[in-house]
Order: sequence, then structure tokens, then C-alpha cells
Amino acid sequence: SEARAVPHHRQRGEGVRRLQNVTLDSRNSNLTVGLTSGELVLEGCQVNHFGSELFQLLGSRTGSLSLRGGHIPRITYASATLDTLAVDETGLYEFEVNSSYPVASLRILIITRNPLEQLSPGLARFSGLHRLDLSRNQLSFVELGLFNGMQRLRDLDLSVNRIVWLGTVPPTNVRLLSIRNLWVSYNRLQWFDDFPDAFPGLDTVRLLGNQWTCGWVDRARQDIMRHGITVFGADYDCPGERQGGLCCYEG
Repeated sequence: SEARAVPHHRQRGEGVRRLQNVTLDSRNSNLTVGLTSGELVLEGCQVNHFGSELFQLLGSRTGSLSLRGGHIPRITYASATLDTLAVDETGLYEFEVNSSYPVASLRILIITRNPLEQLSPGLARFSGLHRLDLSRNQLSFVELGLFNGMQRLRDLDLSVNRIVWLGTVPPTNVRLLSIRNLWVSYNRLQWFDDFPDAFPGLDTVRLLGNQWTCGWVDRARQDIMRHGITVFGADYDCPGERQGGLCCYEG
């Protein structure tokens, strides 16, 4: 399924503007200040660096920006007004945040199907996020402390990456109080020491498709039952053992 922002602005009757298969930069942008719509969709566009100058050209009326396909390998986020940003299969490998812009307005951030290998510390500045979808990238290490300041974050999707480690450095008792739904399925995790204690408000979780040790699965099952968490999905073709719907391996 393609990533697409679904903004508030539809409710206000503002339109959707599309640009397809064009090359954009700050000098020849095809983005005219004041003429953009509530939702802007760029499809198949070439943008070497989507930075502060292009974000400024969006204008304050653009509440939702969807970047689909094409070639947009670098983004430096610099908007004080966007509500939603979706970046799907653009070849993105670098996502930074311009520290001179407040970022409390952004509620939804979707970055999917990109060669993104690591998360910038600047991501922690998105204090207003409700939904963060980082699925189907190439992440391998994720620091939970990045999400500590996101006190409205309900949905965190880290599925279908290459994650082998998910935790804090140095080890701390992080508490992500607002997260209700957590997806870490289809990664390379063997254990997740901060689960579920780091998520005291968790309602649902997806854990399948990893390389869990059987010792971790046994402990996690007890914690899941004790906390009343709903687990979605199950492993079926297991080369190792199967406990409570999850494949696990002795180790």
C-alpha cells in the first residue's frame, strides 16, 4: 500500500495539488508561495535536497506533504506549520531536522520503503507526533530515548527493518507513557529488554518475524498476560521452537 498523508485540511475543503515527474530546487521549484493547497503531493520528482528553502515555499496553507517515488535522497525538515509528512520510496537515506524551526505542529510522520539506515537525533524534536511510521526501511539500531519527548505519540511502527537492537544507551529506565500501539515485527531482534516496562500504557503489539531467544519469549509471554497487552500476528513456519505463536531459538 502506498504511503499517503491523510490531513485535517480535507475537512476544511482545501484542495489537493499534484506535481509529477519534475525536477525541483530552490531556484526552479514550481512551488509558488501563497498558491499551494492544503495537501501537496509530489510524485516521481527529482529533488537532490529538500531543505529549508523548499519548505518555506510551501507556505503556511500547506498542511500535508506527500513525497512518492522519484529521487529525494536527503530531507532537512524545516516547517513550523505542516501537520503531516509522508515520504515513500524516494531513495531517502538522510533525514535531518533544522533546529531553528519549532516542530510541535507535525502530528504524523511516515517514512517508508527507503534505504534509511539510521535515525537522526533531531527526530527527538518532533514533540507533537501522534503517529510515527518508520516501517520498511533499513534501520538496524534504534535508540528508545529518541521518543522520550514525544508525549503524544500513540502509534510507533518499526516493522520490516533490519533492527538487531532496540534500547537505551547507557541503559536507563525510559518510560514512553503515551504509546498505545507498537509494531516491531519482521526485524532481527533476539531480545528486547525494555519490553514491556518502557511502555506502561501499551494496548497492542506485533512481535512476529524476529529471531527471539526462547528465554526472552517465555518471559515476554508472562509480562504480556500480566499487563493485558493484545498481541497481533503469529509465526507459523518455524525452523526453531514455537512458543505462544512466536518462533524462538535457544541461545
